[in-house]
Amino acid sequence: MVIIRRTNTKERILKESLRLFSSLGYHAVGVEMIAAAVKVTPPSLYKHFKGKQEILDDIIEQADKNYQEHIFHFDTFTTEELRDFDFEKFCEATMEHVDNVLHDEVVKSVRKLCMIEQFRNEELRLMHINNTYVESEETAKNFLSSLMKAKGIEVPPNIDHLARVFVAPLISTVDRCYCDPDFEKEGIEYIKSHVKYIWNNYFKDK
Repeated sequence: MVIIRRTNTKERILKESLRLFSSLGYHAVGVEMIAAAVKVTPPSLYKHFKGKQEILDDIIEQADKNYQEHIFHFDTFTTEELRDFDFEKFCEATMEHVDNVLHDEVVKSVRKLCMIEQFRNEELRLMHINNTYVESEETAKNFLSSLMKAKGIEVPPNIDHLARVFVAPLISTVDRCYCDPDFEKEGIEYIKSHVKYIWNNYFKDK
């Protein structure tokens, strides 16, 4: 997947840099290594980027755009549409987000990079916390609250806790699929059963 549509050389620099960063870690990769992977000289690489940090900044910017595209935009549904939500729609909305996070190569690779570098790079640590936990929990809380209100269900005072109960298994399962691709089929089935558990306990027959 092309990271960003600029010149072909810039595309290749970003693509190869992300591949190297996500497999070896940011600090283990030098400009010379990136240049060799792209099959250009280091001086040629510097014509496009000032250095490794600027490459990382571009990658992070593109990853954030991709991630935002994949966040479940529940606010696009009207109250009437949310009221008519059934399990199939609930599951479909959740699984579409999971599928995107699992298979968007930019998001996937940057998330791997964040996991590697979170104890050495403050920017990547904060990005990992925000994208993996904070935004996921906030989106889940707002979605569950909106769905409950639309269906006439009283929003529980512990909605923050419920949001974490909902997303934590999704996060851990996606992380396992990243490091254990053979687990993906089983992981997807587990997520579907978890989504069904949430639906049956909070929304069924409403």
